[in-house]
Amino acid sequence: MIKDEFKFIGKNKLILVSVLVIILIPFLYSIFFLKSVWDPYGDTQNLPVAVVNLDQPVTYQGKKLNVGEQTVNKLKNNKKLGWHFVSKAQADKGMKANKYYTVITLPKDFSKNAATILDEHPRKMDLKYQTNDSLNYIGQVISGIGLNALNSEIRANVTNAYASAVFDQIKNIGKGMKNAADAATQIDEGQVKLDDGIDQYTVAVSQVNDGIQTMKVKVSPMSSQIPQLASGANQVASGLQTLNGSTTQLASGVGQLANGSNQVTNGLGTLQSKTGTLSSGVGQLASGSNQVTSGLGTLQSKTGTLSSGVGQLASGSNQVTSGLGTLQSKTGTLSSGVGQLATGSNQVTNGLGTLQTESGQLANGITQLQTGSASLTTGVKNYTDGVTSLSKGIDQLAGSTGSLATDTNSLATGSSDLTNGLQQLSGSVDSQNKQAVESAAELQESLTKYEATLKAKTNQDPDLVAGFEQLETNINALMTQTESSGTSLSTTLNQKLIPGSKKVSDGLTTLNQRVPTLTAAITGLQNGATKIISNNDQLVTGTNSLNSGINQLATKAPSLVDGVSQLYSGSGKVSGGLSTLNGQIPTLTNGVSQLYSGSGQVSGGLNTLNSQIPTLTNGVSQLYSGSSQVSGGLTSLNGQIPTLTNGVSQLYSGSSQVSGGLSTLNGQVPTLTNGVSQLANGAGQVANGVGQLNANVPTLVSGVNQLADGTSQITAQSGTLKSGSTQLKNGDKKFAKTLSSSAKKVNGITVTSDTKKMFAAPTKMSHKHYSYVPNYGHALAPYVLSLALYVGALVFNFAYPIRKVSKADGTATQWFFSKITIGAVVAVATAIVEATLMMAVGLNVDHVGQFYLTAILFSLTSMYLIMFLSMAFDNPGRFLAMVGLMLQLGGSGGTFPMELTNQFYNIIHPFLPMSYSIMNFRNAITSGIASNTVTLGYIVIIAFALGSLLLLWITMILLQRYHKMGISQLDDNQKLQAVEK
Repeated sequence: MIKDEFKFIGKNKLILVSVLVIILIPFLYSIFFLKSVWDPYGDTQNLPVAVVNLDQPVTYQGKKLNVGEQTVNKLKNNKKLGWHFVSKAQADKGMKANKYYTVITLPKDFSKNAATILDEHPRKMDLKYQTNDSLNYIGQVISGIGLNALNSEIRANVTNAYASAVFDQIKNIGKGMKNAADAATQIDEGQVKLDDGIDQYTVAVSQVNDGIQTMKVKVSPMSSQIPQLASGANQVASGLQTLNGSTTQLASGVGQLANGSNQVTNGLGTLQSKTGTLSSGVGQLASGSNQVTSGLGTLQSKTGTLSSGVGQLASGSNQVTSGLGTLQSKTGTLSSGVGQLATGSNQVTNGLGTLQTESGQLANGITQLQTGSASLTTGVKNYTDGVTSLSKGIDQLAGSTGSLATDTNSLATGSSDLTNGLQQLSGSVDSQNKQAVESAAELQESLTKYEATLKAKTNQDPDLVAGFEQLETNINALMTQTESSGTSLSTTLNQKLIPGSKKVSDGLTTLNQRVPTLTAAITGLQNGATKIISNNDQLVTGTNSLNSGINQLATKAPSLVDGVSQLYSGSGKVSGGLSTLNGQIPTLTNGVSQLYSGSGQVSGGLNTLNSQIPTLTNGVSQLYSGSSQVSGGLTSLNGQIPTLTNGVSQLYSGSSQVSGGLSTLNGQVPTLTNGVSQLANGAGQVANGVGQLNANVPTLVSGVNQLADGTSQITAQSGTLKSGSTQLKNGDKKFAKTLSSSAKKVNGITVTSDTKKMFAAPTKMSHKHYSYVPNYGHALAPYVLSLALYVGALVFNFAYPIRKVSKADGTATQWFFSKITIGAVVAVATAIVEATLMMAVGLNVDHVGQFYLTAILFSLTSMYLIMFLSMAFDNPGRFLAMVGLMLQLGGSGGTFPMELTNQFYNIIHPFLPMSYSIMNFRNAITSGIASNTVTLGYIVIIAFALGSLLLLWITMILLQRYHKMGISQLDDNQKLQAVEK
């Protein structure tokens, strides 16, 4: 029955074609699908993503921070996505029109938020992006991946900026540590002085102890000396009695002293009332002096700018003058060349006029030659002579015009260069004028302010004011002269030289364009004359060709006359244009001379001004220095006024107190007198007290002894104090040394761009491939190849009459082998064709043998499984095969890892043959799959194939037993259609 099965296919052409097409279906399915997604991640530069930069730069740690601009500049060199840098309105419009998959917006506070890192409440940088997921979800996923990389890059850049700030702070800390180390060194030096002071203290304590000990020794004799004190007290009492008798004279003197003190107090009161006026005047004087000094400081700070600006202006003016001198020196050559060109053109025109006249005679001669043969010999002779002369003239003309094109081209190029040079010169003159006017305006404003300051001061030196006004007048005159000269120079360039130069250039360009026509016409004329001369011999020696030669000559003569007329007309125009150009040369030369003369005057004035700048600068510096000294002295005086005022006030107050005291004293003199009496009485009591003191001398001696014991103890502890001071000194020295060493380490940190990059991005990824998949097409190929082989087997069982019996008297086993044989041939052919052609179109395979083996085994498994379902259940079986296809689409793990799919597909995954074919295809194409996994895959695929064959055989036996061999719902499609109707 196997042979009969193949005979059936051979006889039925439609079945044969169907089988052959079915063999190609898996390849077509695979190639069309895989090529459409072969390398989508390699073409992401074509994915349009809009970028809107609204960021505004800020200043961070004294440096400009512009994260938005930096990001855009990096994206312009980034080819991972198709970046489109547009405005917000364009981005919104493009998103609505489905032009962009993603719109990235850098808000206006992007850099501002980046600079809040050290604020109390820092704000995050908000990188906004909007996606149109409906346009294509994978597109937004790819753009999201690109955005994550962009976000990481922005983080690295911002962290780099933060690192710069941190390292700057570390440098500041290092400077602070160095200062602290210097301070610690000073502390150590102070501790040394303290240690020396303690040495002096211990010595002093020792001396005090010695003194106390001496005092102890000296107190002992007091018991004998106190009686002498009592005797002295008695003498004092006697003297007080004498004083009591003289108190009357004391009362008179105190009265006179009180009157004099009142007069002193009144004078001091008058002085005190005037101190306020003195303080106010000195304060105003100091304030005015400070204002003068400040104004002079401002003037002094501007002298450098003035000197630099005037120097630049003088240098630029000298360059302009030098360039104009060069230009002036070339105008003579230009005028001479244009004159020679005009003369030569006139000569060409005259020659062409003569030629035009001769061409008319030539035409007449030809006419006479045609009308009369009587003058044949004479006409031929005249003709040959005339042609020879004409040829010589044409040769001379051609020789004269050989270099005409080169000369006019060079002249046009030189004229164009001249126009460009004048335009650049005009721009330079305008720029220099503008810079000079701005610098002079700043100087004039500074001088006006300072002049107002000078005039506002009282008691100002008139010579200083007059000299300053004269300086301002000279500068204003210089400004006016500079501005006038610059304006005149710019006007001459823009209104005379540049337009004239453009006219010359345009005329020369037109002349240059017409020279090829003139040269070509002369060349054609020269060639024609040469041909005519070459025919003269034939004209003289043979009359047989006379008529034909005359006719050809008559035919060519009108063209010759027309060409000469056109040449003559064009030459006249050239001569007219050159005459016009030559007439404008004096105007050009005169304008350049005036420009050169005016520029020389400007340069001279600027050089004179530049030479006087150092004198002005020196005078301002001296004035500023003297004013600073005056201001310093007045400030010191003003600072002492309060002290003077306070002293006068205190003096007045003290004098008042003295006057009051003397008045009080005068009033108390009686009391004093009375007191003296009481003092005399008290002296007696003192004598009595001395007696009592004598009685207490032993107690005094005891106290001195205790004091001596205390000083001895202090002296004994001086060593401990000295030891502590030494330890403190050593500790300070060690602290200063350690702090200095730490400062050196901190300041020794070298920060480079690589350091900042390391700080911003301390890690890097090193990707090593255990197995390498070059692109998305290779990654998806195992899934698509398996799917295509399954679809091919499914299509075959739809199209091929699987239940048909090729031989009626055959057994079920024969029927079984006939069907599995044709199925095996189709399956193996499909697998080989698909595998071979896929490698031919670009699929790289690591293990070719394993690749073919997997394709063949899975193709056979799919064929026998679907054949079993179709044989057993007919159309419902084919439907079950389609359900199996759908289950394998989601449960075989061909696209996403099974760990990412839901639980149902993870449950059915081990029971699907495509799960194992995909794994084995992956190992065959890109390696990397464990050998035991590959072996298990082959075992499962073969087990599915054998199980399907066994079930198919049993099914076919049952179909034969119940006489359903060859019966299928596909055999009678007309009935199926009738049922549908």
